[in-house]
Amino acid sequence: MNPPPPSRLDAIAGCAFWLGWRLLGLGLLPVALLHPKLRRHIWRVPYPDPGWTWLHGASHGEHVAARALAAAIPTAWRTSSSPRTAVDDAFPAPADLPFVIENWLDGARPGRLVLIESEIWPGWLVACRRRGIPVAVVQARPSRGWRRWRATGPVWRWLMQGVEVIPQAEVGDLKLSTAPSPSPRPLAPGAIILASSRPGDEAWMLDAWQDLPTPRPRLVIAPRHLERCDAVAELVAARGLSIARRTGVDREEDVLLVDTFGELSSLFIGAAAAVIGGTLDPAIGGHAPSEAIRAGVSVVGGPYRTANPAAWAAASFFPADATPGSLRAALAEALSTDPPLPPHSVAVAETLARLPSACTPGPRARHPWLWPIVPLVHGIGRLRPAWWQAPAHVAVPVVSVGGLTAGGTGKTPFAGWLAAHIPGAWVVARGHRRGAGPDIRVGHPHQAPSHALGDELEMLRRRGIAVVSAPDRVEGARVAIAEGARCIILDDGFQHRRLHRDVDIVCIDARWPQGGGPIPVGTAREPWSALQRADLVVVLGMQRPAGLPDCATVQARLTPTSTAHLPQDLDLAVGIARPSGVLSMLVSRGHTVRSLTLVEDHGRLPSLPSGCVVTEKDAARLPASADVTVLRVRVEVEDTAPIVAVLEAAGIPIEPPAG
Repeated sequence: MNPPPPSRLDAIAGCAFWLGWRLLGLGLLPVALLHPKLRRHIWRVPYPDPGWTWLHGASHGEHVAARALAAAIPTAWRTSSSPRTAVDDAFPAPADLPFVIENWLDGARPGRLVLIESEIWPGWLVACRRRGIPVAVVQARPSRGWRRWRATGPVWRWLMQGVEVIPQAEVGDLKLSTAPSPSPRPLAPGAIILASSRPGDEAWMLDAWQDLPTPRPRLVIAPRHLERCDAVAELVAARGLSIARRTGVDREEDVLLVDTFGELSSLFIGAAAAVIGGTLDPAIGGHAPSEAIRAGVSVVGGPYRTANPAAWAAASFFPADATPGSLRAALAEALSTDPPLPPHSVAVAETLARLPSACTPGPRARHPWLWPIVPLVHGIGRLRPAWWQAPAHVAVPVVSVGGLTAGGTGKTPFAGWLAAHIPGAWVVARGHRRGAGPDIRVGHPHQAPSHALGDELEMLRRRGIAVVSAPDRVEGARVAIAEGARCIILDDGFQHRRLHRDVDIVCIDARWPQGGGPIPVGTAREPWSALQRADLVVVLGMQRPAGLPDCATVQARLTPTSTAHLPQDLDLAVGIARPSGVLSMLVSRGHTVRSLTLVEDHGRLPSLPSGCVVTEKDAARLPASADVTVLRVRVEVEDTAPIVAVLEAAGIPIEPPAG
């Protein structure tokens, strides 16, 4: 199913289509921002850490296949673009609109994109191709969407160049590779289910079901599109049958109407037979019977089953034509036959073997059009007196922990790690966004401060570390010494030149080592060459960046202290510079993010649901008694020997953890 390589004519047609697509997207962007269901695909769209596999499907059905594949890929980020409803355990996909998909890819930097079935978005394909991100389409089958794209001819060949197409017919049906999850409200055994019904299917089913001998099995109808539920209910009532809705009181009526999303697969458990919708319409070609097959349910299908050939080939099904009599006979045979055993599927292994290898792109400048004003911005910064004044000395050793880039490098957690292992250490910092009050504020570990210290310092104070919040860090250090400090640790002090330091430590996030360029193009405060001033470089992440200077270097990671206290399905609120690390940490440990609230770094958190999971930094903006669950992280250092050597050379004792 891979299209042939594009010709020059294909390239011309493809570029013309691409220009039109972009212009259309520019026109739709302001309209989409006003729509609440579309805005979640445009504004603050969450993304994973770099290198993850981006796995995308639109609807609940496609995510049955996505879950099977994700179970075999530990770092899989699943997204959904269903216009009707969000998939519970998938994140919103970035909209295929200008300035949306490009920014998302530059933040996420996935190792590869895997599309389920016919989810083809031109902007995604072109943006991935330009960044060298491999793309594959799995479970490809001759659906209506696939046929429409192929009909574009040269445009299709240009868009699909380099895309690996893995047909369902060649590797099998991924939906057969996962066991159905039990429903919290299971049905009584023995029901007949009309699954994913389309117009015409319900009348066909009701005629056949009413001809069955009494007592008849209960009939369950699950329309493909929930906006048809009222029409289906009227059709059932017109026949004098009693009906119950799944969202109401589940009484033992003749017919149960499933008007909920994402529940159908669990209802197959214990069913006697399933009739698959869409099999009366040759244009649809029948929906997939996979969920019924994997639940061990006898399957009945109409005459048109071309859209999911691999799934139907795996089924031992009972065929029927468009007449009620044929369907009644097929149902009677299905009900009198022992249910089949769920088939063994090798689709996941076969699909994984054919996926392209991941290739993570390097960081890109986020705002390249701002390069002309970089000299002006950084020149103004160097006009501060601290750049030419002699630094002040204090009576105790000073260790600076800073970074080349703004935000998200792990400076504060590492400063806290040092303070916990250096006897008598106090942390001094400016205290970002701390609000009105005195200039110098002392935070004792077991005494609530009278004024806000700033998020990072309050987080450290709650960990049991003594802190001082002071815009003038020289005065802040002197106050800490008066309080008994025997060592000062400057949090975010690499660019602060007013206070003499005995040791300069620079933290680098291996995911974005150079911040995508200098401020305002990216987040870099200083160039890479500034590392020559460092006594020690701490790389957060196990991938060592190229070009590090010839100085002491250690590698470390941030890991949760424990996630055992977290629920499997959780609500999450994040207001830090790099929320991707928190999200990836939870997803990789099997948690499902039920709802997600993203605010800007240090931003105000809205009203949160009870038990909502927040980071330590976000919890520091909330009362200690707030009804939230705090996700705590710790620093794990691969080898503490370089840290000990650098500090002891400066006369600073340290008591690192064993090992």
